[in-house]
Amino acid sequence: MMLAASVSGWAQGSASAPGADSPNVTATTPAEGKALAPVTVTGTRDRAAQTYQSGITSAGKMPVPAKDIPQSLTVVNEKLIHDQGKDSFKSALENVVGITFEAGEGGRVGDNIRLRGFSAAGDIYLDGMRDMAQYNRDVFNTDRVEVLRGAASMLFGRGSTGGIVNQVSKQPRLMTEHEVNATIGSNNYQRYQGDFNFKLADDAALRINAMTTDGDGRGDNAGASTHRRGLALDYRLGIGTANEFQVSYYHLHYNDKPDWGFAWLNGRPAPSPTHRYWYGLESDFQNDKADVLTLSHTHRWADGSSLKTSVRDGHYSRAMWATQSSFAAGTTAANLNDNTVVNRRSNAKSGQEHHTFVQTDYLTSTQWFGRKNSLLVGAEYAAENASRSTYAALVGTKPSTTAGNPGSTGISGNLTERLATEFKATTLGLYVQDTIEVAPYWKLVGGLRLDNFKGDYQRPGNPAPNNTALSRSDTLLSKRLGLMYQPTDEVSYYASYGTSFNTSGDLYQFDPTSANTAPESSRNMEIGAKWELYGGDLSFRTALARTEKYNERNTDIDTANNAYLLSGKRHANALEFEIAGRITPQWDVFAGLGFLKAVIDQSGSSAAGQLEVGQNPGLSPTRQANLFTTYRIGTQWRIGGGLTAVSQNKPANSVTSLNRAPGYVKADALVEYKINEGNTVKLNVDNLFDKVYYNTLYRGFAAPGDARSVRLTLTSRF
Repeated sequence: MMLAASVSGWAQGSASAPGADSPNVTATTPAEGKALAPVTVTGTRDRAAQTYQSGITSAGKMPVPAKDIPQSLTVVNEKLIHDQGKDSFKSALENVVGITFEAGEGGRVGDNIRLRGFSAAGDIYLDGMRDMAQYNRDVFNTDRVEVLRGAASMLFGRGSTGGIVNQVSKQPRLMTEHEVNATIGSNNYQRYQGDFNFKLADDAALRINAMTTDGDGRGDNAGASTHRRGLALDYRLGIGTANEFQVSYYHLHYNDKPDWGFAWLNGRPAPSPTHRYWYGLESDFQNDKADVLTLSHTHRWADGSSLKTSVRDGHYSRAMWATQSSFAAGTTAANLNDNTVVNRRSNAKSGQEHHTFVQTDYLTSTQWFGRKNSLLVGAEYAAENASRSTYAALVGTKPSTTAGNPGSTGISGNLTERLATEFKATTLGLYVQDTIEVAPYWKLVGGLRLDNFKGDYQRPGNPAPNNTALSRSDTLLSKRLGLMYQPTDEVSYYASYGTSFNTSGDLYQFDPTSANTAPESSRNMEIGAKWELYGGDLSFRTALARTEKYNERNTDIDTANNAYLLSGKRHANALEFEIAGRITPQWDVFAGLGFLKAVIDQSGSSAAGQLEVGQNPGLSPTRQANLFTTYRIGTQWRIGGGLTAVSQNKPANSVTSLNRAPGYVKADALVEYKINEGNTVKLNVDNLFDKVYYNTLYRGFAAPGDARSVRLTLTSRF
């Protein structure tokens, strides 16, 4: 069974998993002088035959069906991403209840998400390995995005209070087939994607994914824009045999004119015309790159055990000069007009990151004391280097303009960089997990992980006395426990408990007090159920969870140790429902409904801290819902659509402010026509009714979501 899971996860997809994308393959290969049993993998590459179900998932570090993971799990697969016409990691995550988006502020750029109200900026993974660099991710090489909710440090190490988000890359398959997507749309949008898979031998394949995207952002003055280029090369040798090797290279470069939204006005997003106009300058830029090389080897034994070892080396760079806009003093909603003065200041950042990871996982099934055990033993080593620079000679104020007629003429600036800070971190993690069939229909999951995290922080760019070096080292134990009752193959009920920790240097910086402060601790308790309906074609899950951060850093100081007190506490209670799959052979659906109550239970002893007690911590809307469904009419037409709904929301780190973004419901639509066996044309209309909404919030400003857009895509498979 472990061999079948391993081969299906690595080679062509599960034999029975919905969404499998492989041809029929039968392989008999030598291992340790023996012959492995034949492994038959069935499936189809035709996307039309797939559903929105998760299938086999790797979110728990073991290739298992979603029902065998005793935590809330949402999988946004390639079919859903393609049908919706999503082109970014952020837009794909709009399908997941419990996720909100923070602007790239606080010294950060790139994807900055919150999960159940807790920051997940450092909890993003790529094929099970940490991907915490600061960049905006694309989905051109993404097979699926897995969102595992709840504390998960036993599986992934530091962070993961609210959960983790894992991107799973497209894999080479033992068949030759190609797909090209060409999209044109409103606002000068053009996106071209090529997915080319070559079978090179009986056990070798090469897959090449390439992407180019250009488009203008919001605003009648068409100022903001995106220009992205991507390339992914993946070569696999020994597919399905005793020794399998893979070499992967990923490159992403974007050169944008960023949209930084607009400052709040009287506790609300600034009214029209700020949602229509871009107030930046032609000289604005965001120029970021990611280059990642991954090498991996999988060895399989005849008894079904496997050992996978991966080495990844990633280089990332970022440079940004953006505009932050606000109205002149004295502006109110009552006196706002086209001639109202808009002040503009610079938001400039620069940095480099170099990450090296080594991870090894041993999977085996054994019989101990007459009980079946599925065992995971693993180790991880990480070396992370990050530097941040400033543009010390750059003028911070940009020319003002007016609300109704913004000028965007560029200006010159001294972009000479000066090193501000450097952070070097090393992590060593050792973990073990066992899934035991304790009785008929009952499984027990238990795991432990020991991590040592050490960080060294240099601050040469700061004036004395804030330019001294800082460092800290922590060793922590994380736990995971789950109980599953599965009376049939279609039903799973579970209860789980997990812990997580956040070190002071999680996101690459210390101050003199945090360098003396022990890690924060969190725990997640959850009960839930997962059902397979309509003969297994439709998956339904529900969960009730409580996540607690019970020793949070706050502003109070332990003067004897010059450390922050860990006396803060907050929690989030979540109730979620989700369905994914096919109701009839013609009718696909993906939908979620979530309720969240997040509260600060304890805070600092100051008057400002006490005012936060009992408040929502921000970016934790009480209600979220999403729906996307399609229906096939005859053999050639398919129609569909959906909605995204979020209740009133507010920025994080600004608990007692009055700033609020109103709730919204946004609708999308789809029409698809199958020209012939290899060609389809698809029309996506996003934000069908041109709803003005705000989905990216920071304490200083709010950025609106995309206005209505129309995109036409021609897909050719050959």
